Amino acid sequence: MKGKAKAGYVFIRVLEALHWLGAALCVFMAVSMAVAPDWFSSLLGYEPEGEALYYQMVQYGFLGGLNMVVTGQTGFDTGLQALMMAGDAATSVLGALTFRRIGEVIRACQTGTPFQKPVAQKVRQIGWLVIAVPLVTLAVSFISYVLCWPGHSFQVDVSGLITGVIVLALSRIFAYGVKLEDDVEGLL
Repeated sequence: MKGKAKAGYVFIRVLEALHWLGAALCVFMAVSMAVAPDWFSSLLGYEPEGEALYYQMVQYGFLGGLNMVVTGQTGFDTGLQALMMAGDAATSVLGALTFRRIGEVIRACQTGTPFQKPVAQKVRQIGWLVIAVPLVTLAVSFISYVLCWPGHSFQVDVSGLITGVIVLALSRIFAYGVKLEDDVEGLL
């Protein structure tokens, strides 16, 4: 790999590792909320008689609403937080898988033309992974809304869906490029 491509590949691998770390942290938080809610709330500094605490975690347009459930009046809702952390863990895993596929595309393009069947397949996989992120966040938001947890609003973010559809269209262009290269090789 050459300089810029190698730097880009290393950067993508770091982003993948950070997403795996984020997923592990979210799973740890969800499990600790379920197993030891008092310990977890004290870890955050929550006191039942104290003032409201406000935390926010935004990932891919998804608000993991600690600020919606940790208040002096309503208490610490571990069920909602565990659901939010599970959603954050799922989106982190999807992000890690997306960055892994991007790294594979970078490596494959270094060995030849980008119009290779494996590259077109990986770009298509990236498109589906990008579409899956807003679907997971939509499901978590909808479940939270249906269960009527106080202060939670139903959120829909279509930018991820639009991006995923664009990447899927791009994968069709790559697949067509593969076909054209095969046709050119057949003529020579």
